[in-house]
Amino acid sequence: MNFSFRTVFSDFGEKVFGIAAVDTATTTAYEIYMTDSQEEALLLFQARVLAYSTTIWIKHGTHVKEFVAFCARRKLSVFETTPSVINLYLLHVSQSGKSFGTISAIVDALSFVFRFYSVQNHANHASVCDMKKFLSKVCEHQQNKKSAFDSAAVRKLWDSMLLKFGSIEKIPLLELRTFVLCVFQHSTFCRYSDIAKITIDDLLFDTDYFKIKISSSKTDQAGRGDFVFLPKQKTGFVDAHRLLCLWLQRLDPPLDTKVYLFPPLA
Repeated sequence: MNFSFRTVFSDFGEKVFGIAAVDTATTTAYEIYMTDSQEEALLLFQARVLAYSTTIWIKHGTHVKEFVAFCARRKLSVFETTPSVINLYLLHVSQSGKSFGTISAIVDALSFVFRFYSVQNHANHASVCDMKKFLSKVCEHQQNKKSAFDSAAVRKLWDSMLLKFGSIEKIPLLELRTFVLCVFQHSTFCRYSDIAKITIDDLLFDTDYFKIKISSSKTDQAGRGDFVFLPKQKTGFVDAHRLLCLWLQRLDPPLDTKVYLFPPLA
């Protein structure tokens, strides 16, 4: 089935941003595309859409749709708005309890849609920038950063495993591998990408420590290799040194083949 450029252009604006077809047809972008043939205009528009990921369209589309609805209640087209209308909307959003991160995302989304349709970008107006600065001081700043995996978390995880399985001998190999890997990473500060490449041959055992060769890492661009140490701490089963010994015992790797320290398990 063949679709005209006008149909594709208007349907896209309505589905992604909630903008009515009559409004998108008044944009500079529409006029520019219509200077070409229907086939060329359609191809150019499709290429421009595909230049951005689906994540971008969903992210910006959500915020723009809410602004479009805000404008509709005031019988305004999104392309008829002024910096004052945008500022009024940002105040409305802030009063509803949204974080400053959400407000920044809204401004970015509006700026994106104005640029996409080649209309005047009021989201970059000086008064809107001033409003953002003001809201950055009064709005909540949410932190999405996760807490560090500390010793307390290791202890809590270990206690929950013992409660579930009863003893270390009864812990399934896959669960034990995950726990030992987490403790190993916590104790050596190695990235998972580094740990995944460690083989049994990279281990040097001592009664008081393990010496582990890291053949290459993100910070070792020359590939010279480095060593990390896993000392014995005498803190029971959560001692990283003892855990690694127990893991090797449970893994029981063959000595005549190359085996990864934490091999994939089905």
